[in-house]
Amino acid sequence: MKRIRVADSLRGFSLLGIFLANLLIFQYGLTGKSYIEHYHLSTFNLGIFHFIKIFIEGSFMPIFALLFGFSLDKLYQSMKNKNIKRPRIKLVRRALFILTIGILHAAFIWEGDILNGYAISMLLIIPFISLNKSFYKWVTIIAVLLLVALLSSTFFDKSETPKNTHKQENYIEKLKDTYQNGSYSEINNASEELKDPFFKQLKGMFGESIAFIVLTLFIMEATFFGIGIYLSKTKWFEKDAKDFWSSKLFIYLIPISLILKSLYLWIEDKGLAENLAYMFGFLLAVGYVALFKYLYQKYDNHLIFRGLESLGKMSLTFYILQSVMGVFIFYSFGLGYFGKDTLSISFITFIILYLVQVIIAFWYQKYLRYGPLEYVLRVFTYLKFKP
Repeated sequence: MKRIRVADSLRGFSLLGIFLANLLIFQYGLTGKSYIEHYHLSTFNLGIFHFIKIFIEGSFMPIFALLFGFSLDKLYQSMKNKNIKRPRIKLVRRALFILTIGILHAAFIWEGDILNGYAISMLLIIPFISLNKSFYKWVTIIAVLLLVALLSSTFFDKSETPKNTHKQENYIEKLKDTYQNGSYSEINNASEELKDPFFKQLKGMFGESIAFIVLTLFIMEATFFGIGIYLSKTKWFEKDAKDFWSSKLFIYLIPISLILKSLYLWIEDKGLAENLAYMFGFLLAVGYVALFKYLYQKYDNHLIFRGLESLGKMSLTFYILQSVMGVFIFYSFGLGYFGKDTLSISFITFIILYLVQVIIAFWYQKYLRYGPLEYVLRVFTYLKFKP
């Protein structure tokens, strides 16, 4: 089956958003970025922080997940068209390999891994991969409604966790000391050793139940995967982007999504602000996908899209490479810039590094078809080598 080039290009573009969103975690910590006021950023750097929060964070991970679902269905269709035996078994092996990479990534490189959740979602979806587009249409609609209901349920929860500025400051100081001066082992175990005293504030948008959190996260993953599979089965990427209801409507909603996503700047209720950011971040992601398709169809032969396409074909390799670059720039065993007031410089640096990745991928694919991890993933999927 012929590859859908616009999807490859979009996957490459989504890596830029993921890289920049992860920048906040690399530089300020997975939970530390929630207490950005204690890092005492300059006005300009604080502006960069809010730009990433509004335009990028929470709106590119859904795109990456959506494309995981899309690729999963396309691969299954390709196997069926080639009469490959037991395609589901091969997809399960593929998911298990991604899960293994995710576990190793989280354990030895960086705690912010997303591959584990994607692999588990794949394993849960594979038994239903052959069902028609109507099934995925309604499953996606139900998942979106459930997600909105779960997030909306916290709107009425007026319970607040008392704010203790002193404990927050102590937590951030310990976090900065560990990541700026600690050993590899100390940094690797930091999330267990340094207990966030106000982790409840982060859980506020989900409630106190662990099962409730897991359910919400799974519904979010299932929603993104379901949309991706639905787009694959309806051949949405191949359709004209000028169609109003399937594409242009979401493009027009981008400014509204950005305004509503930025409400956290004025809303004092942190739980409500986070919920709004999640909901409208998801809507913004759909708008970005529609806008990208429109621009791709208009300028499909542009060199920029060819470079993004090359990067998208090697997304797994470069996703892991981005983590390696991030930890070496910010952690003590590298340059040690964790927690410093250098976000604008980091932002520019990450964009330059991303452009270098595009150039490397473009050059690499002139000589080799698969990226290193993509090749191993293919071998593990089919249990045979291909030159």
